[in-house]
Amino acid sequence: MTGPTRYLDRAQIGALFGVSAQAVAKWQERSDDFPEPDGVLGDRELPGWLPSRVDEIRAWHKARPGQGAKGTRKPGSGRRRQPE
Repeated sequence: MTGPTRYLDRAQIGALFGVSAQAVAKWQERSDDFPEPDGVLGDRELPGWLPSRVDEIRAWHKARPGQGAKGTRKPGSGRRRQPE
């Protein structure tokens, strides 16, 4: 007999990247390509991802646009002009 299926919640996904569960929820809302959850729990519809999908989630995070993404510049990363 096997135990219940274990899922990763938003807090656990966030811990992989040093962000909050709220940040993960925003990623879900704003990114059409964020990996779909494998299950939803209860009336609050809390999403859960199988632990075997961590590599997929990490790949999504690495490829997402924004600060630190390859080919983009962080705000304020340019050199300031020296006063003349």
